[in-house]
Amino acid sequence: MAIDEILCAPARSEDSATDAALNKFAMSLLSGSCINLSIARHFQIPTTNTFVVVAAGFCQQPDAALTDRATTIPEARLDDIRRCLAAECGFPIPALLGPGYGTILIPASSDLGRRIGDLPALLSAAARKATTTVAIESATASISEAAETAHELLDLAIRLRKEPQLYRLGELAVEYQVTRPGPGRDHLMSLLKPLEEHAELLQTLEVLVRQGFDRKRSARRLCIHPNTVDYRMRRILALTGLPGTHASHWRLFTALTAWTFVRAEHAHHDGPYIR
Repeated sequence: MAIDEILCAPARSEDSATDAALNKFAMSLLSGSCINLSIARHFQIPTTNTFVVVAAGFCQQPDAALTDRATTIPEARLDDIRRCLAAECGFPIPALLGPGYGTILIPASSDLGRRIGDLPALLSAAARKATTTVAIESATASISEAAETAHELLDLAIRLRKEPQLYRLGELAVEYQVTRPGPGRDHLMSLLKPLEEHAELLQTLEVLVRQGFDRKRSARRLCIHPNTVDYRMRRILALTGLPGTHASHWRLFTALTAWTFVRAEHAHHDGPYIR
């Protein structure tokens, strides 16, 4: 999904002139242009060569900003986010915020840029709901490409129902590659085809993957005995034709990743579309 479709929604604030100037600054960087020095100097934004490009998701369902307005945040909280970012950095941060998603450009040399790990908690507090973020450090000339990649990864994290937190490319690189269309993804999905008629086995596999294949933790989450987890795991291996080795855990993780992502894609495309 292109950034200009839903990610660059116009900012809303009491000071529309300030928002318009900051939007112009951000859009200039996102289009591949140089830093607008007049705006940067007016707002005391560091004219750095490196930014932390952040894709933020305020809703935990794919494209909820387009399909379900009840899951998004009101415009007053978008202003709270802008004020929070400015307070943390000491100057206004270029941020294109919509009701469900946002693109935030933080100078890497700023205080917040150096402690980017704090950002999800700050955004969640201002938005009053859990926020998923993806951060990519980028040279100024590459901000446009970094923003596209960050939002692709954000979409991936939300579709895979990852925990709301900060992610970097390295933390989602495997999932990103596994979910790319092609024969590799098709093969991985075919591994789980025999499980589609066994809801309890799919649920057990999902919990096992999230718990690092720890049988006791998985049993507690499922409210069943660990021996039942072992029995279900044996059935999963028998139906998928995989051997009972640690290498099979990796195969099952990648297969479940591909299956979950594609299922979420189909659910979105088959569901209602509301402007």
